[in-house]
Amino acid sequence: MTETQSGEPTLQTCRRVAREAAALAAAADDHALTAACRSTSHTEARREEVMHAVHREAVEAERLAAQAEQWAADPSMPDSAPRYCASGAVDHAVRAQEAAGVEATAAALRTELERKLTPEEHAERESERRRAEAEQEAEERAATGMDADNRHLARMNAYLAESAVPRLGWTAGHVRVLEAAETGRLYQRDGQIRQAAEHGVWSGGRRVHQERTHALRAAGFLTAAAAPDGAQVLTPTLMGQVALELAQLHPAGLYDSDTAAYEARYARSARSHMRSDEKKAAARRLPALEYGAVRRYRRPVTLAEQEAPAEREAAEQWEGEGGYCPGVPAPAPAIEDTVRCPCCGLRKATEAGVLAPHKPTRTAAEDCPGSGLRPAAEAPRPAAALRAVPPAAAVRAEQPLLRRLFTPRAAREQRPARDLHTVIRRPQRVLTEEERERVRDTAALNFQAALIMGIIDPVPNASPMPEEAGAWVREHVWPERFHEIERKYPHGFARWSMCERGTCWNCLSGRCDICVHRQKGGPDVDSNQDWVTDHRGRNVARLILRPGGEPCVWWCRCACPKDGPAPARPAAKAKRAPAAPTTAPVPSPVPAATPVRTPEESALQAALW
Repeated sequence: MTETQSGEPTLQTCRRVAREAAALAAAADDHALTAACRSTSHTEARREEVMHAVHREAVEAERLAAQAEQWAADPSMPDSAPRYCASGAVDHAVRAQEAAGVEATAAALRTELERKLTPEEHAERESERRRAEAEQEAEERAATGMDADNRHLARMNAYLAESAVPRLGWTAGHVRVLEAAETGRLYQRDGQIRQAAEHGVWSGGRRVHQERTHALRAAGFLTAAAAPDGAQVLTPTLMGQVALELAQLHPAGLYDSDTAAYEARYARSARSHMRSDEKKAAARRLPALEYGAVRRYRRPVTLAEQEAPAEREAAEQWEGEGGYCPGVPAPAPAIEDTVRCPCCGLRKATEAGVLAPHKPTRTAAEDCPGSGLRPAAEAPRPAAALRAVPPAAAVRAEQPLLRRLFTPRAAREQRPARDLHTVIRRPQRVLTEEERERVRDTAALNFQAALIMGIIDPVPNASPMPEEAGAWVREHVWPERFHEIERKYPHGFARWSMCERGTCWNCLSGRCDICVHRQKGGPDVDSNQDWVTDHRGRNVARLILRPGGEPCVWWCRCACPKDGPAPARPAAKAKRAPAAPTTAPVPSPVPAATPVRTPEESALQAALW
């Protein structure tokens, strides 16, 4: 028998391991005997008991070691007999060392007696382990309705709730007030707070505890919005929503009565330097949620809630070069049976080559009134021409706007001409004398930045808020850090959106042949995201301005074309010729070539600068 063929230890290994185990047990026996000889009257009984226990284990280890050697030399004994004796000797040696209080080094001998698995057995055990993990995961998903990551998130939220909810000093009544506000039907009118029976009907309904509602609103858990007929709708803030969900996770942290909650807040907020009335006033106020709890809390998502986004992402999962993901059906019908709709720009199913009547899905004005984009009106093409379109180009035409705008340059070059959108010619801003002086007084670095961002001559879009109201908000609401960067630019900085930007720096310099958006092959598209900051200027939440993905873009407002042949590059000015001798006649200088501009463009450029 060899160890490599069967995986079992050899007879020599069994004899050696048994003898080493007996030697370690004998050493432990000697250690216990020495300790018993040095014992005092207080420790004599205990050490003598330990000595006898260690001696019994050492005797058994020696017996098994001798038996292992005897059975290894006897050919009539089975091959497993010496291994059994060696394993028993190791067990007795470990118990002897543990009883003697020395390090259990004999436990390392067990690895030499373990059977070495074959690759097939390793693979089988690994498969069994994975099968058991999959079964356990399926059971936990069926019980909780969440995957492993969200279950871990739920456990972390439970730990957070255990520490955060008792510090709030709430009762079950505070939770009921926030639950009523979460429905969107909690309102305040004529000094009374009620929960409306129907959403939008701000009259009647069930009365809600007024003192708790005012306390929650004063602490920042509720916010009010104006409603018709002088009513105010109370809704939870972000902190209020998080506090409500934490309280629902850990209801044991709520107090039984308002008196118990008041006493807990009094004990937590009272300080030795406060007067009695100050302590009572501090106890009546509800504390805010502990610092960082809003940031650490993340609501877990169930499997049912993940299905709809997963299906939508699978339908919109396109590769960067324009092809679709393998195994994901195309969201549009077959190319042979579709025609681009002239009103909404999307391909619609046809019947015998005729576009069926339908309601336009969304216009460019609904996307963003100042985006400068509109669908390209394309006439229906015959079926033969549709079949001749390359599959990659057809798939690219079906991609959403943002995905088409962010495709790589190689994919944009393969796109058919005027496949995306055409430019809406929006007017440029004509600077007044006062504005031109303001631009000239701008620092050089900020002037260059304003040129790059296109806010040297921005054009505001139509807004329901008048300019006087916007100026009041900027003066009384904006924090100082906004004013600091606002004062550096001639027309401000944070007030301009992407679709309100003006002319690019190349066109302002007369180089329309290298217009920024002509070089890019498309407009600058906003990310449609912003950040909500606290009073310290730290980002606390991400604000998605347009959840539907509607674009807000900047097209250079210059009247030059953004596609097709590039305009002629203006010729460089001719240098003045050196002075000729007085005896020879001076030839008249040749006028330098100037860029050809229409009278309207020349007048507009002169008015702008």
